[in-house]
Amino acid sequence: MRLRLLKLLGALPLMLLAACGDNQSEYSGPAPASGPVVTAPLEPSFSTNIMNELTPSWSTSGDANSVTLALDHVGTSPPTSVLTLTCARGAALTVESPLFTPDASQDQLQIGAGDVLVSLPAVVSPEPGGVTGQGPAFRDLLAQITVGRRLSLSYGAQSLGPLPPAPNPMTSRFVNRCRSLSLIHI
Repeated sequence: MRLRLLKLLGALPLMLLAACGDNQSEYSGPAPASGPVVTAPLEPSFSTNIMNELTPSWSTSGDANSVTLALDHVGTSPPTSVLTLTCARGAALTVESPLFTPDASQDQLQIGAGDVLVSLPAVVSPEPGGVTGQGPAFRDLLAQITVGRRLSLSYGAQSLGPLPPAPNPMTSRFVNRCRSLSLIHI
């Protein structure tokens, strides 16, 4: 008998709660929202965005003191600069990507080609946007560029690539001129 009474008393709060949930409530607060639930998709990272729809256009330029190999995304109007590699007399190799967001906690820009990965000190620019790395023109990196290996960049959690390789006449011109302008490091 005692056990039955305890069970009945234990079930009493549940019965009282169930009785409170009728549709005849006197609640006068705001009505709950109705209609379809709309969820905005997360914006993909810039590297995913541009890599999915990249229309590449490589170009070279130079003068007596420098040579540049540049990749632009020509599927936009105006075209978007993706990557610029520059060898200048005495300044070695400069790698720039305006697609990266500068981060004060990062001090290295990495460039990879094939199985070669080089870390370059990030250079702080007074101009907004983009990241620049500058350092020696490593022989192994230039060799990978010459044979048409795909380039990749990373800067902290941001990454770009692998990028489509530049055509061989351009890469040979760039690498040969770069070797003649700067000190090559092993």
